[in-house]
Amino acid sequence: MTRALALLLLAALAACGEAPRNDTANETDTPVVDDPGEVGNADAPAVTPAKPAPGGPAIADTLDRLGPLRIGATLRDLGRDGVALAGRDEPQEGSSCGYANFQRLPDVSVMLDGERVVRIDVSGPQHATPGGVRTGMSEAEAIKRLGRVDIRPHPYTGPEGHYLVVHREGEPRGLIVETDGKTVQTWRIGQWEQVQWIEGCF
Repeated sequence: MTRALALLLLAALAACGEAPRNDTANETDTPVVDDPGEVGNADAPAVTPAKPAPGGPAIADTLDRLGPLRIGATLRDLGRDGVALAGRDEPQEGSSCGYANFQRLPDVSVMLDGERVVRIDVSGPQHATPGGVRTGMSEAEAIKRLGRVDIRPHPYTGPEGHYLVVHREGEPRGLIVETDGKTVQTWRIGQWEQVQWIEGCF
């Protein structure tokens, strides 16, 4: 009897010192976390947030040059700047519009009004538009990089092909990127009137 009472007394003392139990948590075997902190995946590579695509106005402000070629410059101006002429098409009779090409600038030609550069045409990936668009780039990536862009059906290959147009109303210069609906084919910048000419001087 005395031994039984002693055992009961020891059990009661042990129960008094036991921490309270969360029976619900134990039933689900869910660990209790006081502060989970930021949720993340330790195995995932660090991702650099994408920079916002530049807006149309910011690009429109830079549509006056491609490297050493400048809208409004004359061939003599470019020669003084070290841009060597590779060839030139004479304007057709009754027109002042012609084209010129330059050494060390492959896949680039300029439209001239007389002696003055009014438009720059690019057909190769060596050169990028303001905003970073190059020929061969996906149309989706080009739209993302251009930001504010007007997407129009291409005059010849639409509705699949597109013109990606950057131009602010009333501004003297603009950009047109031509795509086949999937990738960038060519692009051109310069005086807005001439940039819109579908067949160049013709």
